[in-house]
Amino acid sequence: MIIDQSIQSLIDKELLRVNAEKEAKHEPSGRLSASTLWQPVLFQVYKTIGVPRKPMEAYVLGKFKRGDDCEDWFVAQMKANGLLLDQQVRVMYRECVGFVDALVDSDKMLFKKGPLPHEIKSVTNMKLKKIARDGEVDYHYQMQACFYAMALNAPYYAVDIISAEDLRTNVYIFETEKMRLEVDNAITRYENAMKNWKEKKILPKFEPNPHVAWSANLLYAPYTPDWIESDTATIMKKLEELKLV
Repeated sequence: MIIDQSIQSLIDKELLRVNAEKEAKHEPSGRLSASTLWQPVLFQVYKTIGVPRKPMEAYVLGKFKRGDDCEDWFVAQMKANGLLLDQQVRVMYRECVGFVDALVDSDKMLFKKGPLPHEIKSVTNMKLKKIARDGEVDYHYQMQACFYAMALNAPYYAVDIISAEDLRTNVYIFETEKMRLEVDNAITRYENAMKNWKEKKILPKFEPNPHVAWSANLLYAPYTPDWIESDTATIMKKLEELKLV
């Protein structure tokens, strides 16, 4: 048997090219975003002040692409069946911004509570089954979706879990009030950290999110270890070299 990686190499190059083009066009808002509410505060501050992230690997971009494909397909199904009110809705709450994947008319579904924000997440079949078995949707999924509900003054929100393998979908609905305090506290921690940075040039310590176990693993961090483990003097020197301070 011969394994030929030529096509895979071309796919990887295209994924990297498209991502580089996307990043070049992206204009940072300079605000905390809904998708990073769960992240360690240090990472949130780094993102705001412009610390360069780790280069994205092709296989990760491939997973993101598959996630986008699943989301597009699912939203198309809701639209075709008259459930979709709007999609990629830009919202803001306490100067934090985000984009709602889909705003759905729940009055046309079993759960009749008017316009309902949906956050769509694609996962493996194993993950889909685990969530269904345990009856527990990931904390960071809920936090992001709850933020959207708060921004829209919606009493409920939905997290849609889609299998990236066979497109099976489970829709989980939650009361906004149950996680409202978590969202507000996350925004407050970020605001305090940014105040300390702007006024005193003090950065927060790296503290993983206790509700997201893998946030403690630097392998999954968006920044290289030297930005996380170095002493304050070294980090400040790096920031000065990049003209970020």
